[in-house]
Amino acid sequence: MKIIDLSQPFRNDMPQFPGTPPIGIEQIAQISDGGFRVTDFHSVVHTGTHCDAPAHCVEGGKFLDELELDTFVGDAIMIDVSVEESREIPANILEDVDILPGDIVILRTGYSKYWGQDRYIDDSPYLSEELAKALSELEIKSVGIDFLSPDEVDSTTSPIHNILMGKGIPFIENLANLDKIDRQRFFFSAAPVLIDKSDGGFARAFAVLKD
Repeated sequence: MKIIDLSQPFRNDMPQFPGTPPIGIEQIAQISDGGFRVTDFHSVVHTGTHCDAPAHCVEGGKFLDELELDTFVGDAIMIDVSVEESREIPANILEDVDILPGDIVILRTGYSKYWGQDRYIDDSPYLSEELAKALSELEIKSVGIDFLSPDEVDSTTSPIHNILMGKGIPFIENLANLDKIDRQRFFFSAAPVLIDKSDGGFARAFAVLKD
């Protein structure tokens, strides 16, 4: 069995969605001073590798603590996507892909290699509305992506979030290391931290590959 970490590390200078308050990580106690170390952490819940609950964009949508944990844990299917010619991901990526009820769909674009560069934010891929509608008609649990947002970064209406979250399908954003997974199907977990009435939560995402 092999476990692959699919999470981006939290750092003060990490990429964030435009307009997001800056993350703050600071050690406020040291072992040399009081015998223990304490780290102070300030961030919105939509930073780094995280899960979006439907309440993030849908009025009346479920909050994170109202979702079953297995929404973000279970059998996953990887779909390889090329974004070299167009940032918009079309619906035809689903052709010839055997998506089963209860699957977590992971879109692998390879864009996580640009993490920390301006283009990770400025030129981020995004889902087409046709793709979002096609996914919303499937009996899937959630959708994971290795880029900033399923919507265009400068969108003011977030149609992709609304289409899928309107059907109760949440997202896992900013996944990393998907290139290390050598198969289409695998066990996936992105269990978010449990925050009462939150629209999202940080996740330590990972894949489990069995021999």
